[in-house]
Amino acid sequence: MPTLPFQKLTLVRLLSHPEPPPDGPDDDAIGAAHVAYLRGLVEAGTILANGPVRRIDDGRLRGMSLYTVGPDEARQLANDDPAVKAGWFEIVVDEWMFPAAPRVIGDRVDLEIDVPEPIAD
Repeated sequence: MPTLPFQKLTLVRLLSHPEPPPDGPDDDAIGAAHVAYLRGLVEAGTILANGPVRRIDDGRLRGMSLYTVGPDEARQLANDDPAVKAGWFEIVVDEWMFPAAPRVIGDRVDLEIDVPEPIAD
């Protein structure tokens, strides 16, 4: 039987926390730190693609990231996200396997979304 080469990525989903913290004065800073943290992981090549999800079938799903590292490392990195630490999100981690083939992700623009600016130190 012939074999088919597969690639593995780790899919991390951010879900609304079932008991989110109340709105607070640090929310803007947490949002900016969340975006900056994920941008840093993208720039480092640890995340292939990530972003918010427009909820249609699952009202708790808020965002997804495709990590290039294994599930254990992706889980730790996701838990280090300032918004996860603040209790905004729960994470769900799965390993995704798909046939290896040259492909491009993120090579088009479908819409533009306002994101918080990083807060200067």
